[in-house]
Parts: sequence; C-alpha cells; structure tokens
Amino acid sequence: MLYLIGRGHLSRTSTRTLCSRLSLPAQHHGTSCRHKSTHSRSHHVAVDAQTVAEPTAQARPFAIERIGGRECHVSWSEDSGVEKEWRELSQPTEAEERAISSSGTFVGRLSAWFRQMFLPTNYPQSVHRSYMPFHVLQFVEGTLGTLVSVLCNQALLTSVGVSAEGSIFGAVAVQWIIKDGAGEVAKLFFIRKFSPYFDSHPKTFTLSGEVLVALGSGLQMATLLVNPTPLSFLICAAGGNAFKLIGYAIWFTTHIKFIRYFSQQGNTGDVAAKDESQASVAQLAGYAAGIGLLTLSHDPSYLYTIFALAVPTHLVATTLMMRCATFELLTIPRLSLLAETYSRKGDVMPLSRLEAKRATGMFGEFYGKGQGKLVSLAPRVAEVVKDEEGERARWALCTEVCRDERYLLYPPAAPQANPASVFLRPDASSDDMLRAVLHAARLRSLLADDIVTLREALKDSHEWTQEHFMTFKGALDDKGWRTDEVAFADQGHRLLWGAEAERAL
Repeated sequence: MLYLIGRGHLSRTSTRTLCSRLSLPAQHHGTSCRHKSTHSRSHHVAVDAQTVAEPTAQARPFAIERIGGRECHVSWSEDSGVEKEWRELSQPTEAEERAISSSGTFVGRLSAWFRQMFLPTNYPQSVHRSYMPFHVLQFVEGTLGTLVSVLCNQALLTSVGVSAEGSIFGAVAVQWIIKDGAGEVAKLFFIRKFSPYFDSHPKTFTLSGEVLVALGSGLQMATLLVNPTPLSFLICAAGGNAFKLIGYAIWFTTHIKFIRYFSQQGNTGDVAAKDESQASVAQLAGYAAGIGLLTLSHDPSYLYTIFALAVPTHLVATTLMMRCATFELLTIPRLSLLAETYSRKGDVMPLSRLEAKRATGMFGEFYGKGQGKLVSLAPRVAEVVKDEEGERARWALCTEVCRDERYLLYPPAAPQANPASVFLRPDASSDDMLRAVLHAARLRSLLADDIVTLREALKDSHEWTQEHFMTFKGALDDKGWRTDEVAFADQGHRLLWGAEAERAL
C-alpha cells in the first residue's frame, strides 16, 4: 500500500504564510499553545487552526492510498470531516482511471483481497524480479505432487485391506483428502490475518503455534471416543488438522527468522541444514518412543494418559526455548524504552540489563506494566488524521519539519497519553525507523513541559535527533543490538509528502 501526501487543503502561496504565522511568538497567540481540555485532564497540544487557509470547493486530496489496482483519495471536508473516495484504475498507469463509489466495486475488493491473501506486502517492489515465475511453477509442482500423494494414499490403504468401495464421500482416501483440504483453507485465512505479526512477535506466535498443534492433536485423538461415522471422523479429524497445519505454518515462518539470527557468519544455509539433521534425529526418536509405547496398549485411556503427560512437557520445553533464545532484536517496546532512556540520560542498556529490569512484557514483544506506548509505525492515514480543531495546521507543521526526512512524525493532541504516529516513505530504511523513534522519544520529553509550544518542541527535537542519532545508533551497536532490523507489524502503508507529493499529484 502506498500513500501520496499532498497539500490539497493549502494553496502553494499559503504554505509560507502558514509557517510564518505558526512561528510567531507565543504571546501573540496567548501565553501558551498548550491547554487543558474541558473534557479531560490530559494535556493537549494546540495549534492555531485560524491560520490555515480555507479549502477550495474542489480541494485536492491530501492523501492517496494505493491498494493493488485501486486508490483511496482522502481529503478534508468541512461537512463530514475526512472524506474517502475510492477509484479503480483501468490501466496500471495513473492516466486512465474512473471514479467509483466510496465503497469500491466488487472486482476491486476481490483484487485487494486476493493480493492480501496470496502476495507479499508491497508486491512487486518488496520481492525479487524472479518471484512470480518461480512461484507459478512452484504452484504447478505442488499440485502435481499432491495428486500423486492422493493416489499413493489410496493404493496403500487398499493394500492393507481398507476398501474404497461405496459412496465417494464414504471412501477413506476421500475423507482423508477432505480432512487435509479443510486444514489448508483454515491456514490460508489465518496467514492472511496474522502474517505481519510473525515479524513483530515471532516468539509469541511460535509458542501459540505449539498450543494450536496440541489442541489439534487432542481433537484428532477424540476420534477414538466418538461414534465412528464418516461425519464424526471428518469433524474431529478435519478440525484437528486445521489447528495443526496453522501451528506448523507458524513454526516454519518464525523458524526462518531464528535461523537467520543464529547465523553469525553468513552461514544461514549450513545452520538450516544442521537444524534439519537435528530435527530428523528427534523425529526418529519420537517414532521409536511411540512404537514402543503402543506395544504396551491401545486402550484410549492409556493413549490419553500419555497425551496428558507429553503435551505440558512439550509446551514447557517450547517456553524455555523462547526464553533462552536471547536475540538482541529491536522490537517496538524495547526500542521505545531504549530511545526514551537515551533521550533523558544519554545511556543505552544491553539486553541482559533490560531483561533483568523486566521493563518490557513477555519475550520483549509487549509493553511492560506501566510502560506507555510511544509510537505507532506506518499506520493508516485515515485512521490517524481527523478533521478536528487544529488538525490541519498540525499536519502542515509536521510536514514542514520532516520535509527532508524519510519519515513523518505526527504527534497526537495528547502526546503524554497517546502514541505518536510515524509515517514512512517507500524508501525508508531501518535507520529511518530508528531515527523516528528517537525523535518521538525526545519530542515527548520536551512536551512534558507545559510552557513549550508544539512548533518549538518539534523543531528542537528534530535538531537534537539529527545531532545525536549516529551516537545513539553506535551505542546500540556497541551493546550488541541488531540495528539492521526494526521488528514491527508492517502492513505495507507508505507515504509521500511535500514536493514529491505535489509532483505525484
């Protein structure tokens, strides 16, 4: 998703006027640009909205969100706040487009759903040029491989005396196929919903995936207790398989990240290969233990007793695995705490000290008790920017301060109680994300003083960030933190603003 940020609510000639008016001394507008709301005790940052030029009758959009073959034009409106208008591109270029209703056409919604379900975020910019042909051939390969597997399963079942005669839906092989197919469908929808969080919460999802596998295994074992009919088999087997396939998908995707973190000398292939060798030995040991235990009894109560002992042990082992995997990964809660500490004391904590203080939540992927959320990285424009009092002037002020940056820091009206929004340009790197979080931490620290104005705080915090960023990043590197990646749930929202947006519009 790509956003184009323009200044449709301001004329070109009014921008300088706005900036000059906003920079007037505080006494010209009152003793302070911060006030206490009559409805809340929290401090609010106010910007004189009267200095903003009135929008024309046909105001140009200040944001354009591109999602696949559709665009969402967001503009200011005096009547209804922020207006959204969907347009569908008839060609891949911007020249030929036709306006449609605000809800979009069925084809447009279907296209957006398809891209979210099957293609990576920011496709095709986010992948190698060979991604599409490779995966088309992989789809053909997988289809033919599954076909052969179905034939083999039926042959094996027939060879051991399981008849496939009768109704097609009563055949054992077909029931097995339906069981697996239901699990694959459930896995598709789960991945579409939660895949961005595999980057921001890899340990949490790994543990959750193992819990899902345990639930699925228990549901499949319930086939021993229910009436042995085709329907009961499908309900228990298909439901259990769905949980297990989702758990396996989570393990596979998060394990890729772990392999990369374990590889300290660029030896990812070797580490992954040895990991497969270790997994093969563990699987063989599991087969031997299972066969040995089954020689003693096949009674359902006996099987469930073993299951009740093995599952908790399994989950405890997974939890210990996640705790001992001490990767110096900069999650948003960790980075926020480090940036706030540095902005106040000029010090960066190593992972061991941060973990000892228990300042963040589980696995460092959640905010700790009493830790306020500092930033929201790459949110949706329409969900953040509202046509409220002072909103337009605040937007113009922020775009002016960040005009040369690859991030746009947009503080809320109550910066001490709510997180600041950080919009990213398409070419923003991990350094820009680190810089934005440090900027937000310094800004919040300055705004704690009731005397300072938003303009002064934004300008001073920006200058301070430019001066101290390289020192901050160097301190992170010295303490072992991975500064090449910021772990957050990237939904693919990107922005353009200032001169670039004017050219794009």
